[in-house]
Amino acid sequence: MLRAGGDPARLRILELLLSGERQVSEIAELTDAEMSTTSQRLRILLGEDLLKRRREGRDMFYRLADCHVETLVRNVLDHADPTVTIDS
Repeated sequence: MLRAGGDPARLRILELLLSGERQVSEIAELTDAEMSTTSQRLRILLGEDLLKRRREGRDMFYRLADCHVETLVRNVLDHADPTVTIDS
């Protein structure tokens, strides 16, 4: 689970989802990544039970799996080295 969230790009997705559910295209845009790359990252996070998803018509929405994941992400971000950015 920590390995899945330890990748900077996947951690950025988790950080975005701290503010609530987002559509996959919005996640791709906010992380400046291709849809296919974003989908692959989301699949990894789903596979580790860090995320939940729901479909609304043709749109897929993602959110953090539960309050434990939210706490984990917040703790990781709180203890991260401030000189290292996760935007890369």
